[in-house]
Amino acid sequence: MSSTVSRLDLPALVPGSDEETAQLGERLDLVAHVKVKLVVTLGGAEMSVGELFSLAVNDVVALDRDVDAAVDIRLNDKVIARGSLVAAGDKFGVRVTEVHTER
Repeated sequence: MSSTVSRLDLPALVPGSDEETAQLGERLDLVAHVKVKLVVTLGGAEMSVGELFSLAVNDVVALDRDVDAAVDIRLNDKVIARGSLVAAGDKFGVRVTEVHTER
């Protein structure tokens, strides 16, 4: 089976107006409807496998954060904000206290 290869002449790229050259990052309307999953991290704990397997009902695992420390709000495992835990009706919520804006 053989293929035919032909020359393709494309028009030259000419800069357009500001609206035509807007960066994709400036077009939030293109992705504003996309749903993302945020994860809130209270803290972590380190223990041996033996300690892990010896956990029982009513045991308490101490986390590596102070009680009044901010929780991390993560998107794709990257901290994008921090906040404090609140009650939102009968669910937990997070009041955003810091927003990370660096890229």
